[in-house]
Amino acid sequence: MEQEIIQILEMFAAIVMAIIAYWQHRQKNQADEAMAEAFAGMNLAEAQKWEAEGERADVVAFFDPQDDRVTEPPANVPARSWKMNDETKRWVTVGHTPDEQASLLKQIAEAEEQKKYHYFISVPGCFYEIEYGLLKGGGKG
Repeated sequence: MEQEIIQILEMFAAIVMAIIAYWQHRQKNQADEAMAEAFAGMNLAEAQKWEAEGERADVVAFFDPQDDRVTEPPANVPARSWKMNDETKRWVTVGHTPDEQASLLKQIAEAEEQKKYHYFISVPGCFYEIEYGLLKGGGKG
């Protein structure tokens, strides 16, 4: 009888050890999966960072007058940063004849359609320099 109790206790200990081994194996697999997900997330974040830095560099190059690498506004640059607003258009056209006003507005529309950020518009006897939708300079004569 004593021998049977020893065998039962040994069998019970073996079952407990098997359960512990299974639990540890399961925990290891979960940790491996979590680590793989963390690495994948880290790689994704790094790729997004590189992409954002590239977009940022394009925007900086677009607005830098010394850098002619990017001549058209990148997609993430809002149009309001390089299009002329209505107040500036009114100011540019004031004092001109209706034909001259129409010509100036047409030149502005064409330049904005081509996404130019720096251009000149003119009518007989007058010219304006436009940069980023703002009146930069001009002259008569």
